[in-house]
Amino acid sequence: MRTSEGSGAVVLAAYQPNPALFAVQLRSIRDQTRSDFRCLVGADGGQAEVRTLVDGAVGDDPRFEVIGWDDNLGFYLNFERLLRMVPDDVAWVALSDQDDRWYPDKLERLVPLLDDAMLATGQARVISAPGGETLLDRTRRRVVPATDLIFENQVTGALSVIRRELLETALPFPRLHTVTQLHDHWLALCAVTVGEYGVLDDVVQDYVQHGGNLVGDRGQRHPRSPRKLWHLITSLADEYEGAHDVASCLRACQVLSFGWRREMTRTLRDRVFSGTAEIASTWALFARPGAGTTGRLLTHACRSPNVQASVAATFVAGTPGEVLLACGWDSRGHRKSHDHARTLRKSRP
Repeated sequence: MRTSEGSGAVVLAAYQPNPALFAVQLRSIRDQTRSDFRCLVGADGGQAEVRTLVDGAVGDDPRFEVIGWDDNLGFYLNFERLLRMVPDDVAWVALSDQDDRWYPDKLERLVPLLDDAMLATGQARVISAPGGETLLDRTRRRVVPATDLIFENQVTGALSVIRRELLETALPFPRLHTVTQLHDHWLALCAVTVGEYGVLDDVVQDYVQHGGNLVGDRGQRHPRSPRKLWHLITSLADEYEGAHDVASCLRACQVLSFGWRREMTRTLRDRVFSGTAEIASTWALFARPGAGTTGRLLTHACRSPNVQASVAATFVAGTPGEVLLACGWDSRGHRKSHDHARTLRKSRP
């Protein structure tokens, strides 16, 4: 049976949702022209409130089920535990944020792409809330080579559907304590490792931006001036390293750029023992730090037409920490043992 002929599941990660936006999203899922799915709403804390909101928006629709947890893990790990709850008998899975609006035929148009791809995604109109101002007429997601995809993600989870079988590779998610630890980037790389991904070049939903967004898309997701980049680096160092001295900034930059990509590729190499030559050579580049590979990766990031200059700048910022790591030194100038030199700072679970 082809993937598109089977039923599916929608996984919606919820945390203290805006009641009005949440209701719009739930009803847009309920009113899909393709209705052969069940919707698992994962309450990342505050489960009683989420259940009340779901009941108020979709009533007694039996397809909607709230799965509640008392602890708050954040959207990355909340999506992981939601995906673990997906039934074995579904053929496909759609991912959903809590505050967007799907167009009625989103599933009807995206799911058939899974007959030829492990993951399918589309475009979105980016709007503001409140007010509904259009910030971007349409996103520009596209299919790029795996080498470019690892540098700059082209997949937004809220726009995407995946084959159920992709979860055999994707679960459990890798861990690294950094802002670039994103479930959609991980799923995209899993897809190109065991198959491919497809992009429908049509708008399938409104992607809503407001003050509470953890991840956004306004066409300019990265700072474009040295001053703003430095402000971002010090802010991330404070959040993820607990300080913004030079050593903390070096660690934060290395983990944000090279470190997260290396964690994903190492995980995939441990789980997948076959793949294309392109995949094997790409993942090998990120397998371990080294002066030569660092230069090749940085050159590729700066020269590729598929990598924004602002994204390449994060790798420029991460290079000093990467070089120290490759030489077996930590960012404080201390010589490390061979085993410990694998990373500047391993993630916290």
